Amino acid sequence: MAFLKKYDFRWETFDIVVSGRSAIDASEGFQLRNFDDVHRFALSYGYDLENPIETAEVFGNFQEAVSFIRKNFLQPENPEGLKLDIPRKISELTDIRELFLMASLSYPSQGNDSQGELLRNMACSVLKVMHTIAHIDKDLRTPYFAECQKQIFDRFYRVIHRDNEGQLFLGDAQDDLESRIELVAFETKPKKARDSILLKLLHKPENVAEDIFDQVGIRFVTKTPLDSLRVIKFLKDRMILVPPNIKPSRSRNTLVDMDSFRKGWEQLYLRWERREVSNVEISEELEKLAHYPQSDPENPHSSKFYRAIQFTSRQLIKFRNTVHDDLREVRQMAKQVDTGSAEPVKALLERIDRIDLKKTPREFRFFYPYEVQLMDSRSYDENERGRSAHSEYKKAQIQTAMRRVMGELADVARV
Repeated sequence: MAFLKKYDFRWETFDIVVSGRSAIDASEGFQLRNFDDVHRFALSYGYDLENPIETAEVFGNFQEAVSFIRKNFLQPENPEGLKLDIPRKISELTDIRELFLMASLSYPSQGNDSQGELLRNMACSVLKVMHTIAHIDKDLRTPYFAECQKQIFDRFYRVIHRDNEGQLFLGDAQDDLESRIELVAFETKPKKARDSILLKLLHKPENVAEDIFDQVGIRFVTKTPLDSLRVIKFLKDRMILVPPNIKPSRSRNTLVDMDSFRKGWEQLYLRWERREVSNVEISEELEKLAHYPQSDPENPHSSKFYRAIQFTSRQLIKFRNTVHDDLREVRQMAKQVDTGSAEPVKALLERIDRIDLKKTPREFRFFYPYEVQLMDSRSYDENERGRSAHSEYKKAQIQTAMRRVMGELADVARV
């Protein structure tokens, strides 16, 4: 047995590290035997549970996780949730280390019976949500969201106008009738609610906040699918949209059959060169060619009736770091102070003089993702009010997240 111990592999760990499985899908729990094990695990994760400030933060994550599970995964708050209660030993605990022991079947008096398994599984579920909360709160971009949103939206607002009749359009000026594109609607997404962010992460295998690409969102609604393609052309021609900054894996198209459209366009172009069709006929034929594809969306929560073009771009965000300017001003003031024989003041000024402004940049610069959606008015009506209503999407998303987070509990507690 001693010899085999070095080959006692824990296969679920290898599934996560080697085979690409998400820790959110893990079912075996932890293997922590006591508070010392818990402390070492938390320290490796990133939290020092001997630090009261960090412990309070982790406990706050625990309370939010319990509240989130009750609201989204359990009855009665979610009528379609599981008919389960969170055990009092979890909801009333005051030492966060105990939660890790419960998830390891190491909590005092916790047996290996059904009640012990319930306690373990629920503790694991709470920890999965806590893990997701930690990644949201530690996303370095979060404090700068408002500035990111403003800089991205401003680039689009500059080319959105209304004419004298109140018609919304995309264009450079009201007299540019040739290139302007009439819009049914132009919408910008408000900041995503925290519960929505949690749900989105919990149903994604990656499960890290950096993978949410639609915190900033823009939607164009055009009269026809062809006009949606013209919007993309306009944004690219005006360099509002820069193709190298597109994230390829995030592009989706269920609005226009591009292969069919491209072939038809090439044939029309040849006929136009031979003067066989007029400009008006070209426009009419292109409207017919820009038809819906027969598609099966990759997103399992999207309705098969959902019609849109969506893609994720990234914009380089720049803004002044006022802390840099403040520190620089303090250093300049310190040099003008006559220290005399006041040792404390002298020591303070020497310390201020050692401040390395290189470690506090004058300007923050980083790429921030944003999502663009395009759809025609018919698709917009169907997407918003018809068979692919967002509420149905949300329900499917909650069900997926619930199955992943609650694990075995989702199988045994169905109504």
